[in-house]
Amino acid sequence: MLTQKSIKLSEYIEYPFLIPSIFIDFDICSEYVVVQSSMIIKPKIKETTNLILQGNQIKLLSISINGQELNSQEYLTSDKELIINSPPSSEFQLKIISQIDPFRNTSLEGLYLSSGMLTTQCEAEGFRSICFHPDRPDILSKYTVRIEADKNLYPILLSNGNKKHSGNLKNNNLRHEIIWEDPFPKPSYLFALVAGKLNSVSDTYLTKSGRLIEIKIYVEPGDENYTKHAVNSLKKAMKWDEDNYNLEYDLEEYKIVAVRHFNMGAMENKGLNIFNSKLVLADSKTATDDELERIESVIAHEYFHNWTGNRITCRDWFQLSLKEGLTVFRDQSFTSDLHNVGLKRIEDVSFLRNFQFAEDKGPTSHAVKPKEYVAIDNFYTTTIYEKGAELIRMLMLMLGKEKFFRGINLYIKTFDGNAATTEDFINSLIKGAYLDEKNCPFDVRKFLNWYYIAGTPKVYINQSWDSKNSILNVSFEQKLVSNKTSENIEMLIPILFSCYSREKGSIPIVENNLFVLDKNKKNLQINTLSGEKEAPVLSVFRGFSSPVVWESDLSIEDYLFLFLNDNDYFSKWDSGQFLMREIIKSRLCDKINYSLEKKFINALTKLIESLEINDPFFLATLFTIPGLAELESLFEKVNPINIYKESLNFQVLIGNEILQELKLINNNLLDKINQQWPKGKGERKLLGIIWSYLTLAGDRNVQKNCVGSINHSSMTIARAALEALKPLDSSDTEEASNLFYNIWNENPVVLDSWFAYEASRPNKKGIVVIEKLLSHSKFDWKAPNAIRAVLGGFSKNINLFHSLDGQGYLFMADKLIEVDKINPITASRMVKIFSKWKTYVDKNKEGMYNSILKINNANISSNTREVVELILK
Repeated sequence: MLTQKSIKLSEYIEYPFLIPSIFIDFDICSEYVVVQSSMIIKPKIKETTNLILQGNQIKLLSISINGQELNSQEYLTSDKELIINSPPSSEFQLKIISQIDPFRNTSLEGLYLSSGMLTTQCEAEGFRSICFHPDRPDILSKYTVRIEADKNLYPILLSNGNKKHSGNLKNNNLRHEIIWEDPFPKPSYLFALVAGKLNSVSDTYLTKSGRLIEIKIYVEPGDENYTKHAVNSLKKAMKWDEDNYNLEYDLEEYKIVAVRHFNMGAMENKGLNIFNSKLVLADSKTATDDELERIESVIAHEYFHNWTGNRITCRDWFQLSLKEGLTVFRDQSFTSDLHNVGLKRIEDVSFLRNFQFAEDKGPTSHAVKPKEYVAIDNFYTTTIYEKGAELIRMLMLMLGKEKFFRGINLYIKTFDGNAATTEDFINSLIKGAYLDEKNCPFDVRKFLNWYYIAGTPKVYINQSWDSKNSILNVSFEQKLVSNKTSENIEMLIPILFSCYSREKGSIPIVENNLFVLDKNKKNLQINTLSGEKEAPVLSVFRGFSSPVVWESDLSIEDYLFLFLNDNDYFSKWDSGQFLMREIIKSRLCDKINYSLEKKFINALTKLIESLEINDPFFLATLFTIPGLAELESLFEKVNPINIYKESLNFQVLIGNEILQELKLINNNLLDKINQQWPKGKGERKLLGIIWSYLTLAGDRNVQKNCVGSINHSSMTIARAALEALKPLDSSDTEEASNLFYNIWNENPVVLDSWFAYEASRPNKKGIVVIEKLLSHSKFDWKAPNAIRAVLGGFSKNINLFHSLDGQGYLFMADKLIEVDKINPITASRMVKIFSKWKTYVDKNKEGMYNSILKINNANISSNTREVVELILK
């Protein structure tokens, strides 16, 4: 059990007051900020009840109700709350004057200082560090904000909504003021304020209905040239949402601010998005192709929140996936439509398997809709976001696009301007699609188990072939892989499948049929109608139709057939991943399957012939080795160093076996990599993969070419060169790293990638290297990006972090204790590095356990304490 008091979904109580409007006045002084809030409050019930407001590190100056100042007997204050005894039973005005100190706030929550500018982060519970307020998502208000500050120190003053007034103070020309008004009710977590020396880049967007929206991106002076990609991404997102969801932007202007010190990737504050600078400032010279696509996706994600998150928000934080899962699904769909559906699906599945599946198996496993939490900040996870998106995807698959969008339209129409629950969303989808749940062809209650139950379902598949009637009989059985329950719970699992004739090859004889596994055991008969003598090859979970793991009786020959012939991007890739996992597993078990290795490499050679020119990005994807988390999941006792070693050895084998083919591809690609993104990204991706194989195979020409490519005009090529040299720990690696640093040491966004590279690459100097990085003059302890770069990079330095003497684990523990003192949110997320300690071989397990105990015995925040206790439980 957790030693801290948890908040439970079952104890949710509706707040007894409405706050339809709030006026907040910020007077920014040199050492503090005076905050005056004026709230119109309407009691929901006639009975008298105390008014409870949240407040954290706020100095209270005065309180008045309807102009009458309260005396000390009429209210109570504590470190966390302000309680007003027996407020009026009818509508009243509550005015509170208080004082806060953002200049010493290192938590990056509430109002704080970043590179000389004041900025905010209020999700999930940061608003209570700005002013006294209920600070819960089911309280929606219309906000008017006045900001006053010194003109020279804070020339730009921003908040949510539309600008209503700006100018100098009448009695003081050194100070100026601005008033912002947001006409749409929003919860407090969407409040935003920015004040500082910023330059802006402007553009416009003409909506479908003919309204002209002003776009402004605010950056620190000198960063203006890096905003074009962000502007273009935003305009693409605005058009996509109009075209696909018929949703327009609703304010007069859309503002984005780039902030260096930011815990999140970005924040969807209504009309004033605040972004981690890494996800705004980019072009092809400073960001890789993958990073440019990621920025495009995140810009879209925050924009899409305008409707799925802002106009309709979540009733409480247990419903977090209502806005995040749905919006991730929307941004994934956006990226798929702009680029390649199949490749995007593979990217998302790979991420899910390596991170969310691991989370589901570990001690911090939780449901998409959790039942309780201590610190809500710990639930911004891959389960809430990515698994939540998979649930939306399954609903669209089972409903069909037309019915799905009818349901979405009803949801928006019904709940616009309100706080909703996941059940509200599901009910709207079903009602919009079928008018009544009784008409729905699947059991909605079983589908809701996906929201309520933690864990990853596992499906067992067995086949029998009726050659006389050309019928393939398939039995499916589901079991839930979870450490939270031993119950045999029935989930609703959609399975998209095809069948291939062994004789006809790549043309399916049954294509993309949908089977729904809604019982623990269920059978399927597939009538091939083809007169086949041999059983066809079954391709299941096409497009990764459900977020499950599965085990089938397909043979190695079947997987090789699908790897060569399947026309579904995901299924073809997944077959290759299965074969690679089998090869690496056999090597780790000292049972090398030479026959399989030869067949697999022959298959790769055939795919080179068919895909090198037509689909280089997909070919690069097929050459990519399974992630370490996936490989670790194959073993009950994990030896991370051995897994990493054999993974590299397998790559060396491939490089040596098809050396000439890889060299030929290398030569063919060199003149095709200079196209402007998104053109040429497939060629650049493939070249990077080829380089990684050739450098491991000892090709000196390619190794030297990698060093020479560090100053290439494409960051994708420069970083690919670094990655290809990383495992070598050679003079070339050292030279390339130094060159990269010398080119980019004045750009903190790019330099984070160098910090991560240095921390993660093998070296003979050990932890001394990590210590030097943390004390480097360019390292910023207050920037979460920098912390994640070095400590996150260190955790990927397999031999060093997992060293058998346990020193890597103890070093990480010490540093996370330090981080926790200044930024609990970053520390609590990074401490999950230790989540899998029980799965490791004894020596690693013991070392990791001792390090977790060290953190547990330290004076740590409630955020980090919650995670550590779960890990130890």
